[in-house]
Order: sequence, then C-alpha cells, then structure tokens
Amino acid sequence: MLLLMMQVTMLERLLEHRDAVCHALASSSSGTRDVENLSPEQWTTAAQLISTLRPFDEITQLMSRASYPPLSLIVPAVDGLRRTLGALTDGHDVLRDILLHFVDENFGGIFDDDELCAATVVGSFICCCVNSRSLAFSVLQH
Repeated sequence: MLLLMMQVTMLERLLEHRDAVCHALASSSSGTRDVENLSPEQWTTAAQLISTLRPFDEITQLMSRASYPPLSLIVPAVDGLRRTLGALTDGHDVLRDILLHFVDENFGGIFDDDELCAATVVGSFICCCVNSRSLAFSVLQH
C-alpha cells in the first residue's frame, strides 16, 4: 500500500507541474530527448487515476494512524471505500470497476459477519462515550 500512496503522490505532483514539465520537454533538443511529452489523453488518464486511487490512499492513511487499527474501523472503511468508488464519475471507469470487484471479492463477506458488525457498533459507541467524557472532563477542569 505504501507504493500506492507514493504513486498517487507522484501523479498529483506531475499534474501540479504539468506546464513546467511540458515546457521542459518541449524545449529540450530533439537529439538528446529521451522522454516524450504526454498526449492530452495521457494527461487525462493520469488525472483519472488519481481520482480513482485516492480513496485507497485515504483508507491506507486512516488505517496506518494506529499500530493496530481497531476492528471497529474495518466495516466503515470498506463501506466507505465501496460507496466512494461507486459514486466516482470522473475516474477511470475500467479501473474503478476492477477495484470495486476486488474489494467486494476480498471484503464483501464482512457485512455478513454478525460479530464484526457488532464490534463496529460497540466500538463506535465506546468512542462516542470516551469523547463525551473527555470533553466533559476538560470542561469541568476549566
């Protein structure tokens, strides 16, 4: 997943500096030019790849915040990933459909796991209670 995150970041930087990249490639002498400029279709594909892969990058960052992500994050993360990918309209359609298929194939069964769904609800409830108590405690101290 680290590789995916790096690729998304590199594609984002490439698109941010598109004008400079195009200018540098156009101004280099044709005899020493090893890299051709991207076509307009290739630039569009790069932008579509970013929007299609970004949800995976965001989920990876979310899960990487803790040494051991809590079980209660799995169902919401997969559900959010499926919904986000399904709602994409500006991404690469073929890649999006393949990724959705793989998510469903590998994680689709989690919604049938009653214990995992219960852990999600209990985990969310505990987080709400802890956050409320922390807030109440900090208010009482001031």
